[in-house]
Amino acid sequence: MGTNSKTVHTPYVIAPSAAVDDDEQSEPEPPSEVQEPEVVLVADDPVDVEPGQLPVTTIPLTPDVGHAYGEPVLVGGADLLSSTATLVSYQSSNGPQSVLHARVDEDAEAKLLDALNISPQMVPAQVEQQVTGRLPVDEKHAVAEKLIAAAKSVNHHIGNGTLTTGAPTPATTTEKIDAAETAIQGLAEILGDSPSTVEQAMLDHYVGRFQALQHAAATGTKVDQVAPFLHEGTALVTVMVLALPPAAFGDSAVAVLRSATRIKPKLDTTTGQASWDGARDTNVAGKEYAIDLGDGFQAVYRPYGVNNPATTEYSLRGRLEVIAPAGEGQGPELVRRLGQLNLANRPMTRDEGEYSYLTANVTAQSLGQHAEVVAARVTGVHLEDMVRQEIFHDRAHEAVGMTDAQLARFAKDIQLEAHTRALPAKVQVLRDAVAKAAGFTDGDSLASSPGYDPAPRRSAGWLSWTRFDVGNSLTKLTSAVAGRSLAHSTSAAGLKAMLATGVLASTERRTTMGTHQNVGKSEHADKLSGGASSVFLRVRKTSSLGSGPSLVWDQPERLLTRADYYGANADTFGAVNPAGNHSTSKATRDPFKIVSFTNASNEVMFADGIDLLGPEGPSRILCQSKMQRDEIRTMLTAKGVTTIAGKPIKEVVTI
Repeated sequence: MGTNSKTVHTPYVIAPSAAVDDDEQSEPEPPSEVQEPEVVLVADDPVDVEPGQLPVTTIPLTPDVGHAYGEPVLVGGADLLSSTATLVSYQSSNGPQSVLHARVDEDAEAKLLDALNISPQMVPAQVEQQVTGRLPVDEKHAVAEKLIAAAKSVNHHIGNGTLTTGAPTPATTTEKIDAAETAIQGLAEILGDSPSTVEQAMLDHYVGRFQALQHAAATGTKVDQVAPFLHEGTALVTVMVLALPPAAFGDSAVAVLRSATRIKPKLDTTTGQASWDGARDTNVAGKEYAIDLGDGFQAVYRPYGVNNPATTEYSLRGRLEVIAPAGEGQGPELVRRLGQLNLANRPMTRDEGEYSYLTANVTAQSLGQHAEVVAARVTGVHLEDMVRQEIFHDRAHEAVGMTDAQLARFAKDIQLEAHTRALPAKVQVLRDAVAKAAGFTDGDSLASSPGYDPAPRRSAGWLSWTRFDVGNSLTKLTSAVAGRSLAHSTSAAGLKAMLATGVLASTERRTTMGTHQNVGKSEHADKLSGGASSVFLRVRKTSSLGSGPSLVWDQPERLLTRADYYGANADTFGAVNPAGNHSTSKATRDPFKIVSFTNASNEVMFADGIDLLGPEGPSRILCQSKMQRDEIRTMLTAKGVTTIAGKPIKEVVTI
């Protein structure tokens, strides 16, 4: 491996930037010779780099701090779903707090788990932290929430006369009081015999509120409002750490299996800025691995195998967070740390991009069962095996004298190099197979068709591939959707919050942005069905859409060029969970079937979300009132937004 100094031809490269016009997005810059292209390489860069081996996306050193939906990147290989990850840099009192969010492909889970040494448990430890608001241990155990729920229940029954002096406490209220007591007892056990001064004050606060709650239930006298314990400043606080030090496991990542959590940032709904102090939501159905990667880096992974689809949140399975210590410049290192989990850890190359594009079209067009495609995938595996054997034969002498840890890294390097070298041949084989399955004579004829575009499109904080079948029949689809629109209904507050961040985001994406819970109409059910990974739109007659608040796409074909949607002519909660309570048999990816939906409860799901201020933006934003219309126009103007999808905002934002 060698120096990065060279002259190269630049391929299409998606750099972190604001949304661009349709023309800018669909027409890449022509190749040109430049010195030192502005891309950040994570893996060692070979001396002679073909255009197909250059990265498709840059890896930002530090994404825009506080930008809620972050910067999307494409990671090489097929270890991550759609080979996509998102880097978010949250605001925090200690500086930028960068997190890589991704979803691991189920086929890659086995090698991820092989990278872990499972510690039996986590134990409490005291560390000094800057705290603004609630203490971490309080957030984790949701003590305040349980006390507030119990207090509301007591006051409710006192108010309607069902809880008076000497009367038995209603069963539901008793359950809430017991839950609050259990939470306080659990908190006291974790803090142990030597809580810090701040932690003792927190414990005293909650014990006092609980005693007042018991008195209220016994006497029929309403209890005062329960407020969480808050602190601002540096404090010695208790956090949970792995029971054994990483050194005990050599080069492996140390992990512990625990009840699942979700990251819990805070979103300023006016500015769209996100902050995170390390708090996590514990009200999650499932299990996860908490992983210590060393040097202050951590990961959290929710495995497929442990989380039964019938009893856990389907949309959480496979989700991975890699968390850096606070500070600037952590983006490339977060991607590199994927290697500690046996996952590909470098930017996606142009050849890999075309392979992922073809794979996305195989799924979107249901071509996976065609004999040609099945054979091409088998051939691809054989090609990579052959290249790996050749590389090992050439480099075997390098392994002499290596330790076990060094041999493991050596094997990973060979695997990555084999994958890279085999890609051009694998792309050609798969392109030919997909072409024949789709009715083309060969791969060259497919690649020369007007709808074939292997460059991914950016939509806010995520990237998506397009469908060449839709691109090649756009005139026909435009005719089929005449008089029909795609719409998303919301609330006045929801509309403002969406436009503050600039995105219509899925439930899972909103979680990483800091949007408060229950904004969606069926968030819990969607997590169980798997629909929480997508946003929901409905097919409507254009003539029937006249009131807001709602988002309307009068040219649905602008969204239906994407390769990541599916729909059902019924309300299935976006079901993709085969073990869930809702049928997956009604789902279709056929755009012509989707635009003909007539059921009032039909649904069309787009993965992750939609960029509301870019080329995918709505044709109309229908507000609830003239006041709201003017408020949103002013807000967008202040953000520098003058057009949406090529139309002036005065034409888009209406009532």
